[in-house]
Amino acid sequence: MRKRTPATIVAVAAVTVSAGLAAQTAAAAPNLCVAANDAVRVQKGTADCDADGTGSVAIAKGDGSNAIATGGNRNRAMALGEGSVAVAESGDGNTATATGDNSEAIVLDGDGNTAAATGDGSEAIVLDGDGNTAAATGDNSTAIVIDGAGNTATATGDGSTAIVIEGDGNTATANTDGCDVTAIGGSNLTVVC
Repeated sequence: MRKRTPATIVAVAAVTVSAGLAAQTAAAAPNLCVAANDAVRVQKGTADCDADGTGSVAIAKGDGSNAIATGGNRNRAMALGEGSVAVAESGDGNTATATGDNSEAIVLDGDGNTAAATGDGSEAIVLDGDGNTAAATGDNSTAIVIDGAGNTATATGDGSTAIVIEGDGNTATANTDGCDVTAIGGSNLTVVC
């Protein structure tokens, strides 16, 4: 029986490890879609995206994720998580970011609005108005702003809900798990639970 030299053993080990990594990489093909300025630049796997308008960008990463930045200029949509959805549509300078699995961040109409959903199963929605922010960071939490200007809804507790409906400069904050808080109309209202 012939003795193997250390160099031969290292070479065989390197080939084996390299082949194993290549098989892992092929099996874990990325789900990624990138669109900018009315063209899909990258589309791999089950991720889907669309972007139109000057400076608009949509990025979806994750199995079944979807990002849409359409109907205006400088809109940004990022869906980063399995089954996540991010939509920034019909307005200018809007941002929708969904980073948890099965999370949704949606901005429809208006300018300079932001929706950010970072918890698994969370929803952040801004419908109409200008300069509004909805942020849902707790798992299965919901933050919604409907109309108005400069309004903020923040849900940080798991299973919590924060809603602002109309008015200007209003703030609804749900910090406690499972709490619900709503600010309706008026100006510069602050509600917390």
